[in-house]
Amino acid sequence: MFALVAVGAFLQSRATDVDTNRPPLTVEAAAPRLSTPLLSGRRLPEVLQGPEAQRRLVASLDEAVAVLPAGSCLVVNENSETRYDHQADLPLVPASTQKLLTAAAALAVMGPDYVFTTRVMAQNGPVDGVLDGNIWLVGAGDPLLMTADYADRFSTQLPYTDLNLLADQIAAADVNTITGAVIGDESYFDDLRWVATWPERFRAGAQNQSGPLSALSVNDGFSRWDSENTANALNTGAEDPAAFAAALFDDLLEERSLSIYQWAASGSAPEDALVELASIDSPPMATLVTQMLQASDNTTAELLVKALAGFSVGHGTTERGLQEMSVALEEIFLQEIVAADGSGLDSGNLVTCSLLVDLLGDTDDWDATDLRSGLALAGSTGTMRNRLVGSSGEGRVRAKTGTLLDVVSLAGVVETLEGRTLTFALISNADPLPGNLRQLHDQIVLDLVAFPSGPPVALLEPFPVLVS
Repeated sequence: MFALVAVGAFLQSRATDVDTNRPPLTVEAAAPRLSTPLLSGRRLPEVLQGPEAQRRLVASLDEAVAVLPAGSCLVVNENSETRYDHQADLPLVPASTQKLLTAAAALAVMGPDYVFTTRVMAQNGPVDGVLDGNIWLVGAGDPLLMTADYADRFSTQLPYTDLNLLADQIAAADVNTITGAVIGDESYFDDLRWVATWPERFRAGAQNQSGPLSALSVNDGFSRWDSENTANALNTGAEDPAAFAAALFDDLLEERSLSIYQWAASGSAPEDALVELASIDSPPMATLVTQMLQASDNTTAELLVKALAGFSVGHGTTERGLQEMSVALEEIFLQEIVAADGSGLDSGNLVTCSLLVDLLGDTDDWDATDLRSGLALAGSTGTMRNRLVGSSGEGRVRAKTGTLLDVVSLAGVVETLEGRTLTFALISNADPLPGNLRQLHDQIVLDLVAFPSGPPVALLEPFPVLVS
């Protein structure tokens, strides 16, 4: 069209020159230089490139999807505009991409600045350094309450709530003797240590996919762990996490020269235990979510589910927490939520690719900034540390991974080579899984990194024309 307009304009100018008895326009010989005519389509490269780039993207993704298992979905968005979708609303088992739902619900319900506060309570204050009676270490669900020797084992610096700092406060309060015991109070949550529907292999004594769940969970509830290897399977879960936490706190106090007359135990603080001797806050929720997503931490995920219930009704249970998650997300995203746990270990979870992409995008009712920034970075952090290394995706892809025996999933954000931002979700369910499925998923992501791959740049560059 631009060419026709240009030709028409030239003919009209020549006719006008003749009609007014002027000589027609002549062009003197001149060296060519790069110049793009005003009416050239090359002045609108995005307009020209866009449809071809979209066509190429769809063609490459169609080819990739064709070799994925039948139970697969893929959605790609740019600025809330769908660039590609395949079975977008097919409910599939998400594996650990379920944690995106848990994170979104925690941020939406409790807020990015919410903190868990662990307190030391007593029935009376110390007199001349002596505290008569018991003290209660009262848990509020902090998933990252730890000691330094446990946290320092991890290769990536872990944000955590240092129990040693809580002990320092007691020592600084001029307490040198406790005539009673340190008692761990986990009553803010129920005492169910696992999600009831989990297969046995995910529980204590097998894979230890999660520590025993408790409102007073110190060191993920593990009473023993390897000093170097951080695999949960090598750890031993505490039978009574609250009693273990109390005993550990007792040891920390004795290291600070406090005398404690009775053995540590677990139990609920009495109503008259109103004297707060010390307290410590967790990192803010946005940081907790980042830790959960990057490390794919199952314990943190399940404690956040119980915390949703505690925040809403004052007592944390998995069942009520999942209800709170579903209600919050359905209200924002207008999609039915089928959630069986918070970590993605349960095969009863069902998620669509369209929901995962919606979680990662901004709307008038949802700001996904904290969720996106909490994702692991390809070639750098968390579960993406060894993914896409040495490829164009390294440093450009933030994502949440997911793996079960019959599930591989990936959802996140791509910064393309040309500075565009795409959100995507990809889930495959199959039994058995193809051996190269993860590589197929990675290739799809690399196709996104290259977007928009439209016509060759040479076709869009200014070309030499003769000008007067």
